[in-house]
Amino acid sequence: MKLFIEKKPLLFLLILAFAVRVVAVFFAKGYMMHDDHFLTVEPSASWADGFNFNEWAPGMGNDRESPEPISFFYLGFLFVFFKTMNLLGLESPDHQMFVIRLIHSLYSLLTIYFSYKITERISNKKNAFQVGLLLALIAIMPNYSVRNLVEFVSMPPLLAGFWILLKNNAFKIINTRLPFGNTSLTLQSDFGNQLSIGVKQLILAAFIMGLAVGFRYQTVLVVAFTGIIFLFQKEVKNFIVFGLVAFTAFFLTQIDDVLLWGGKPFQHLMGYFGYNAENALNYPGSWATYLSFIGYIILPPVSLMLAFGFFKEWKRSFFIFLPVIIFIVFHIIYPNRQERFIFPILPLFIMLGVIGWNRFVDQSAFWLTRKTVLKSIWIFFWIINITGMLVLATTYSKRARVEAMLYLYEQGDCKNFIQDFRQGESGSLVPQFYSGTWDWYYIFRSSTDYASEIRMMESWEKKHEGTIKPKSRPNYILFYNDENLKERIDAIQAYFPNMTFETKVEAGWFDVLLHTLNDKNSLETIYIYKLN
Repeated sequence: MKLFIEKKPLLFLLILAFAVRVVAVFFAKGYMMHDDHFLTVEPSASWADGFNFNEWAPGMGNDRESPEPISFFYLGFLFVFFKTMNLLGLESPDHQMFVIRLIHSLYSLLTIYFSYKITERISNKKNAFQVGLLLALIAIMPNYSVRNLVEFVSMPPLLAGFWILLKNNAFKIINTRLPFGNTSLTLQSDFGNQLSIGVKQLILAAFIMGLAVGFRYQTVLVVAFTGIIFLFQKEVKNFIVFGLVAFTAFFLTQIDDVLLWGGKPFQHLMGYFGYNAENALNYPGSWATYLSFIGYIILPPVSLMLAFGFFKEWKRSFFIFLPVIIFIVFHIIYPNRQERFIFPILPLFIMLGVIGWNRFVDQSAFWLTRKTVLKSIWIFFWIINITGMLVLATTYSKRARVEAMLYLYEQGDCKNFIQDFRQGESGSLVPQFYSGTWDWYYIFRSSTDYASEIRMMESWEKKHEGTIKPKSRPNYILFYNDENLKERIDAIQAYFPNMTFETKVEAGWFDVLLHTLNDKNSLETIYIYKLN
């Protein structure tokens, strides 16, 4: 094994990374958060089945004039996937999600491949191996790599663009002046002053990085400030070519704006800006959200060591440092602070962190005499991290919601269903994709007074009969949680006297743990009855 690692370090890393991701493919079912299911799987799968989730697409049973404030680029790939699966007869939602997790696990290996190659190019094989090992085995990586998260999907094209630029010597030593004075500043690199990148390579890198922006709008900061590096180098021609090509690639990812929404470009993007401007304060978070996030997804003190190395390396790897630090600072300043937003630049942060820290250690008299201490820190890190990784790689999140829908699918006769919540309870979105039906389901919140709910149900059924968004008569009801359960069941039986109990679905252990740590995380036990 040691000989294999020495001869084929990158291949070893890819095999190792795939091995742990395959565990997540089999066992990390469900979804972790709203965005990796309801903004991706639900709309694209509904289109593939001829329905229109939440009326996101125009001309399918609605006269909507403006698009949802989210890029449809990734959704387009998912639509093709689900359509292909349906044509092949692989219609089980459980099987479809297994395949899609497998595809994402393979795709995520590109992140490790390009990170290794970039680190090796600007440093050495030792650092490249360490970077690859971290990206392969950081506790969250196997689980999140198989999710439908655009933050992870955008990683490979961003890194591929950097690799093409670095491989073809697109960067050089920069002599410039600080913006707050006349002090000269030399930004170092390992490539001297010789530029050899050709127009074809520059176009290819720019085009690929432009696609990354189509997946995740915020990555435009990384791409734009990578282009600005060419201005620092006084390469105006390269700056213009890079910018135009990246913009063209991004425009192509948003071509549905022109084709579907009245010929006006960038409507999704404008809607996204508008939504975030109006709702930025609805997602409160501390300015230190991302700093603390890095601090616990990469356990301290290793996270602190990498942060130190990242800033230590700023001059030598300025062409990577500048886009990354701008990306981080923007997200710290912007009020809408959600931890996952930082993911696209995580590999670049780790690269500079490893290189900078190891360069510091090699030159530090303190650490040269305390190698045992440093080794112990890493051993402690890997023990805790791998334990966490194995837990997360086998975590079935949102289990009750998913399993309840799968139960309905497996019965083969579900026309529609009712969700019944306790009085005043807002309830949760249900992952309808797993149920096999796209009829608009009903939500009852009246506890023991169902008369008005039943009347509303009958009127909705007639109103939507024969439309693209049917709301047919339900033949199943799902009671959420057991508070006043007997009273709720007795009350609904007055209208459905032949109602029979089918099964009880309980939350997974991980959902129970999250609820125990913070009761804002919802926890459901679902009782399924059939309305005969």
